[in-house]
Amino acid sequence: MELRHIRYAVAVAEEQHFGRAAARLRVAQSALSAQIRDLERELGVELFARTSRSVSVTPAGQIFLERSYSVLGAVSRLVADVAPDPTTAIRRLRVGMIVPLARVDVVAVVGRVSGRYPNTTVTLLPRASAEILDAIAGGDLDLGIIGLAPGRPKPGLTATALWTEPLSLFVAPDHPWAGRETVRLADLSDVTMIDRPAGSEARLQSDHAFARSSVTRGHILEADSAELIGQLTEAGLGVTLLPTSLASVFPTLHMIEVIDAPTRTVSVVTNPNNANAVIAAFVEDLIASSATAPVSATMPSVRPASTATNESRPQENSS
Repeated sequence: MELRHIRYAVAVAEEQHFGRAAARLRVAQSALSAQIRDLERELGVELFARTSRSVSVTPAGQIFLERSYSVLGAVSRLVADVAPDPTTAIRRLRVGMIVPLARVDVVAVVGRVSGRYPNTTVTLLPRASAEILDAIAGGDLDLGIIGLAPGRPKPGLTATALWTEPLSLFVAPDHPWAGRETVRLADLSDVTMIDRPAGSEARLQSDHAFARSSVTRGHILEADSAELIGQLTEAGLGVTLLPTSLASVFPTLHMIEVIDAPTRTVSVVTNPNNANAVIAAFVEDLIASSATAPVSATMPSVRPASTATNESRPQENSS
């Protein structure tokens, strides 16, 4: 077994599709399939259950995936440890992020990483997921925390899932559905929905969910921020699907469980051609923090370009 086998298996598990995993890894799909078969043969178990249309992780594959993250994290630490002294090098770390975020306190992560690398300046940049992907690919950002649509990210970038959560329906307190506890996606075909602009990562995810359920979407109002979506919904101009954890951000809205709810996966994305110890430490802390933190969310007061150094740290809030 080689490291590439582990990376290949992680990519297939996260993408749940050999074609998308191959594109992400920049290898031929046939070569990827052969490598996974070799790995399964060596282990003596099936890591993935395959059908003509889908790939899912088996119980043995889930154990392998969990251990794989630990192995890849250890490799990143090893690389960081043997690199030129990262604690004294003057660096900057540019982090693109969607807001609001649940299950991870980005400010706390910044504080811990700044403590380990005091000469590193961290800049937090709230942006749309698509902009973040383009900036990482172009070298203008070092990493991003985003919601990924199926089949993403761009070829050549590496994405690691931080968490997956269901979407719930949010309506105004005086909406006719405010007394309902559950709905189905099919119920939403004839109502006005408030969603992100067409082509955005969040919109691609919701469009994919409706298409997969064979539900035709009705009229859509578009807004490019969670805050605006909340305001339009509260004004009674439509209903919206948002991650369940954002209930604390919009306490005046009524949240309804969607029985056949789509999910949103939040991932950290990096460019393997732009790797260093600080990026590895930030990613490692994000993964550990999101795995252990309770689900909660607030709307962070992050300026378009806030910086954190050991002399000037951002004020504590929850992202």
